[in-house]
Amino acid sequence: MAVTAGMTLCAQSVTNAASKLPRQPTQIDSANGFFDGTGHQAIYCGNVRVDDPDMKLTCERLIVDLPQSGGHVHHIVAETNVVINGTDSKGQAMLGTGDKAVYDFQVKDSVTNETITLTGNAKVEIAQGWMTGEPIIWNRADNSLSATNQHMVFRQNLNGGQAGTNLPPTKPIN
Repeated sequence: MAVTAGMTLCAQSVTNAASKLPRQPTQIDSANGFFDGTGHQAIYCGNVRVDDPDMKLTCERLIVDLPQSGGHVHHIVAETNVVINGTDSKGQAMLGTGDKAVYDFQVKDSVTNETITLTGNAKVEIAQGWMTGEPIIWNRADNSLSATNQHMVFRQNLNGGQAGTNLPPTKPIN
Protein backbone atom coordinates (compact mmCIF):
# COMPACT_ATOMS: atom_id res chain seq x y z
CA MET A 1 0.00 0.00 0.00
CA ALA A 2 2.34 1.77 -0.28
CA VAL A 3 -1.50 2.05 0.67
CA THR A 4 -2.95 4.51 -1.23
CA ALA A 5 -4.96 4.40 -0.49
CA GLY A 6 -3.36 7.03 1.16
CA MET A 7 -5.61 9.23 3.05
CA THR A 8 -6.19 11.88 0.58
CA LEU A 9 -9.66 10.69 1.31
CA CYS A 10 -11.15 13.91 2.43
CA ALA A 11 -8.29 15.97 1.18
CA GLN A 12 -8.19 17.40 -2.27
CA SER A 13 -5.54 15.96 -4.56
CA VAL A 14 -3.07 18.16 -6.29
CA THR A 15 -4.22 18.08 -9.89
CA ASN A 16 -2.21 18.31 -13.05
CA ALA A 17 -2.38 21.85 -14.46
CA ALA A 18 -2.97 20.44 -17.94
CA SER A 19 -6.02 18.50 -16.74
CA LYS A 20 -9.32 20.17 -17.57
CA LEU A 21 -11.53 17.70 -15.73
CA PRO A 22 -12.78 18.80 -12.31
CA ARG A 23 -11.93 16.51 -9.41
CA GLN A 24 -14.81 14.30 -8.34
CA PRO A 25 -16.16 15.02 -4.84
CA THR A 26 -15.38 12.95 -1.76
CA GLN A 27 -18.42 11.29 -0.18
CA ILE A 28 -18.55 10.41 3.52
CA ASP A 29 -21.29 8.25 5.06
CA SER A 30 -21.61 7.36 8.75
CA ALA A 31 -24.14 6.51 11.43
CA ASN A 32 -23.57 9.93 13.08
CA GLY A 33 -21.90 13.17 12.10
CA PHE A 34 -21.04 16.38 13.92
CA PHE A 35 -19.73 19.67 12.54
CA ASP A 36 -18.04 22.18 14.84
CA GLY A 37 -17.94 25.51 12.99
CA THR A 38 -15.98 27.24 15.76
CA GLY A 39 -13.35 24.51 16.02
CA HIS A 40 -13.36 23.89 12.25
CA GLN A 41 -13.75 20.17 12.68
CA ALA A 42 -16.02 17.44 11.31
CA ILE A 43 -16.45 14.23 13.31
CA TYR A 44 -18.05 11.08 11.86
CA CYS A 45 -18.84 8.04 14.03
CA GLY A 46 -20.16 4.55 13.39
CA ASN A 47 -19.60 2.57 10.21
CA VAL A 48 -17.74 5.43 8.51
CA ARG A 49 -17.25 4.99 4.76
CA VAL A 50 -15.24 7.41 2.65
CA ASP A 51 -15.44 7.24 -1.13
CA ASP A 52 -12.76 9.44 -2.66
CA PRO A 53 -11.55 9.41 -6.29
CA ASP A 54 -8.10 8.30 -5.02
CA MET A 55 -9.18 5.76 -2.41
CA LYS A 56 -11.81 4.09 -0.26
CA LEU A 57 -11.61 4.14 3.53
CA THR A 58 -13.64 2.51 6.28
CA CYS A 59 -13.31 3.00 10.04
CA GLU A 60 -15.43 3.61 13.14
CA ARG A 61 -14.44 7.25 13.79
CA LEU A 62 -13.11 9.94 11.47
CA ILE A 63 -12.01 13.41 12.57
CA VAL A 64 -11.30 15.99 9.87
CA ASP A 65 -9.71 19.34 10.72
CA LEU A 66 -11.25 21.73 8.22
CA PRO A 67 -9.22 24.65 6.87
CA GLN A 68 -10.62 28.04 7.85
CA SER A 69 -10.30 29.46 4.35
CA GLY A 70 -11.72 26.42 2.55
CA GLY A 71 -8.40 25.23 1.10
CA HIS A 72 -6.70 21.83 1.29
CA VAL A 73 -7.45 19.63 4.32
CA HIS A 74 -4.27 19.40 6.43
CA HIS A 75 -5.08 16.81 9.10
CA ILE A 76 -7.36 13.74 9.29
CA VAL A 77 -7.51 10.98 11.91
CA ALA A 78 -9.25 7.64 11.25
CA GLU A 79 -9.66 5.32 14.22
CA THR A 80 -10.72 1.71 14.92
CA ASN A 81 -10.72 -0.99 12.24
CA VAL A 82 -9.13 1.27 9.63
CA VAL A 83 -9.06 -0.14 6.09
CA ILE A 84 -7.68 1.94 3.21
CA ASN A 85 -8.01 0.72 -0.39
CA GLY A 86 -6.39 2.76 -3.08
CA THR A 87 -3.66 3.13 -5.64
CA ASP A 88 -0.21 4.63 -5.51
CA SER A 89 1.11 7.25 -7.91
CA LYS A 90 1.84 4.50 -10.48
CA GLY A 91 -1.72 3.12 -10.34
CA GLN A 92 -0.71 0.04 -8.33
CA ALA A 93 -3.39 -1.28 -5.92
CA MET A 94 -2.63 -0.91 -2.24
CA LEU A 95 -4.36 -2.02 0.96
CA GLY A 96 -3.55 -0.56 4.35
CA THR A 97 -5.00 -1.67 7.67
CA GLY A 98 -4.49 -0.65 11.28
CA ASP A 99 -6.12 0.66 14.42
CA LYS A 100 -5.38 4.27 13.48
CA ALA A 101 -4.37 6.27 10.41
CA VAL A 102 -3.26 9.92 10.49
CA TYR A 103 -3.10 12.01 7.32
CA ASP A 104 -0.96 15.17 7.38
CA PHE A 105 -0.45 17.68 4.57
CA GLN A 106 1.86 20.70 4.67
CA VAL A 107 3.57 22.99 2.18
CA LYS A 108 6.65 24.72 3.58
CA ASP A 109 9.21 26.66 1.55
CA SER A 110 7.54 25.41 -1.67
CA VAL A 111 8.03 21.78 -0.58
CA THR A 112 4.95 19.56 -0.21
CA ASN A 113 4.88 17.07 2.66
CA GLU A 114 2.00 14.60 2.57
CA THR A 115 2.03 11.52 4.80
CA ILE A 116 -0.23 8.79 6.10
CA THR A 117 0.90 7.14 9.34
CA LEU A 118 -0.63 3.75 10.23
CA THR A 119 -0.38 2.44 13.80
CA GLY A 120 -1.84 -0.41 15.84
CA ASN A 121 -1.38 -3.71 14.00
CA ALA A 122 -0.38 -1.71 10.93
CA LYS A 123 -0.06 -3.62 7.65
CA VAL A 124 0.37 -2.55 4.03
CA GLU A 125 -0.18 -4.92 1.09
CA ILE A 126 0.71 -4.50 -2.57
CA ALA A 127 0.93 -7.02 -5.42
CA GLN A 128 4.60 -7.75 -4.65
CA GLY A 129 4.05 -8.51 -0.96
CA TRP A 130 3.22 -7.04 2.40
CA MET A 131 4.82 -5.20 5.30
CA THR A 132 4.02 -4.80 8.97
CA GLY A 133 5.59 -2.32 11.35
CA GLU A 134 4.87 0.16 14.09
CA PRO A 135 4.37 2.74 12.72
CA ILE A 136 4.23 2.49 8.94
CA ILE A 137 4.63 5.87 7.25
CA TRP A 138 3.61 6.36 3.64
CA ASN A 139 5.13 9.49 2.17
CA ARG A 140 2.74 10.35 -0.65
CA ALA A 141 4.96 13.17 -1.91
CA ASP A 142 7.71 10.75 -2.99
CA ASN A 143 5.64 7.51 -2.88
CA SER A 144 7.86 5.81 -0.28
CA LEU A 145 7.13 3.59 2.72
CA SER A 146 9.07 3.38 5.95
CA ALA A 147 8.47 1.40 9.11
CA THR A 148 9.97 0.82 12.52
CA ASN A 149 10.24 -2.80 13.69
CA GLN A 150 9.22 -3.81 10.20
CA HIS A 151 8.66 -7.28 8.80
CA MET A 152 8.38 -7.67 5.04
CA VAL A 153 7.39 -10.54 2.75
CA PHE A 154 8.02 -10.33 -1.01
CA ARG A 155 6.04 -12.36 -3.53
CA GLN A 156 8.73 -12.16 -6.16
CA ASN A 157 11.82 -14.29 -6.70
CA LEU A 158 15.18 -12.56 -6.91
CA ASN A 159 15.59 -13.83 -10.50
CA GLY A 160 12.62 -11.66 -11.54
CA GLY A 161 9.99 -14.41 -11.85
CA GLN A 162 6.80 -14.15 -9.86
CA ALA A 163 6.67 -16.41 -6.84
CA GLY A 164 4.46 -19.43 -7.34
CA THR A 165 4.84 -19.49 -11.13
CA ASN A 166 6.16 -22.43 -13.07
CA LEU A 167 9.40 -21.05 -14.43
CA PRO A 168 11.09 -23.23 -17.07
CA PRO A 169 13.86 -25.36 -15.58
CA THR A 170 17.37 -24.10 -16.14
CA LYS A 171 19.40 -26.01 -18.73
CA PRO A 172 22.86 -27.25 -17.84
CA ILE A 173 25.72 -25.61 -19.68
CA ASN A 174 27.63 -28.17 -21.82
